[in-house]
Amino acid sequence: MIEFYQLEQLLTIAKVGTISKAAEVLLISQPALTRSIQRLEDELGIQLFDRKKNKVELNANGKLAVELFEKLLNDKEKIVNTLQAYNRSQYEVKIGSCAPAPIWGLRHVFKKLYPEMQIHDVLDSREDILLQGLKNYEFSIIVFHHPIDDSDYECVPLFEENLFLSVPPAHPLALFPEISFDDLNGESVLLLSKIGFWNEICQKVIPQSHLLFQEDGQVFNELIKASALPHFRSDITMKQEGKSENRKAIPISDPQAHVMYYGIYRKTDKKIFSSLLTEVQNLHWEDVSQVTESVDNNK
Repeated sequence: MIEFYQLEQLLTIAKVGTISKAAEVLLISQPALTRSIQRLEDELGIQLFDRKKNKVELNANGKLAVELFEKLLNDKEKIVNTLQAYNRSQYEVKIGSCAPAPIWGLRHVFKKLYPEMQIHDVLDSREDILLQGLKNYEFSIIVFHHPIDDSDYECVPLFEENLFLSVPPAHPLALFPEISFDDLNGESVLLLSKIGFWNEICQKVIPQSHLLFQEDGQVFNELIKASALPHFRSDITMKQEGKSENRKAIPISDPQAHVMYYGIYRKTDKKIFSSLLTEVQNLHWEDVSQVTESVDNNK
């Protein structure tokens, strides 16, 4: 019977060029490697090498075998990873989201409904990464700021988030009942770096602004207290943190400042998520902690 280690040995020989060098890399003796490859040829019923005096080279059969076995070993790794991820999904929940607020809400509800399960999360604005992770069982549920149409998945609305600009009362923009991104374009703005797709929106809609990114939340809050610089808040963070006495929150009128989040999960997991979604849609945000485990890889 052909063993995977024999295929790996053949690929190593093809990579380093000789059986002797491959034996060194594989940490086995050259005679043992030679015998193993001969058994592989016997199992296949074909010769993989042209054997000449003091020289052994892959023949056409061997080159094709290397190409096919390399694909097989890659597929094996993918299969093993998928099986391991599926096994983990039986006793842990992993959330992938384009923004922090859905992670806060989902973590809160999962802890309430499934206190025995481990909860992990990833904040990433790259939707292709999140969707591929869902397909590979790396995520139990992912969240986009728009719906998708895919027959393999359920896509359900979770909740809305609306963006505001926070400024001191003496700031010129504080006079307006609402503002647009055009009104803000050109201003220096404090911005947390770990806010997912919101960072991309800000960079796109106020390209002339100087965005002062802050990694550390505590430093960010100190800068807010010590400066007159505008920064963004949302209706969700205002419910969590309460009103700021020294700041005015101005609604932003642009459509890009108002999003609905959608939870996406495998249809086979509908039983798990049906009760959870009702809880998420009726969250009391003042009870929800702003906790995430991960950072956004894309500012």
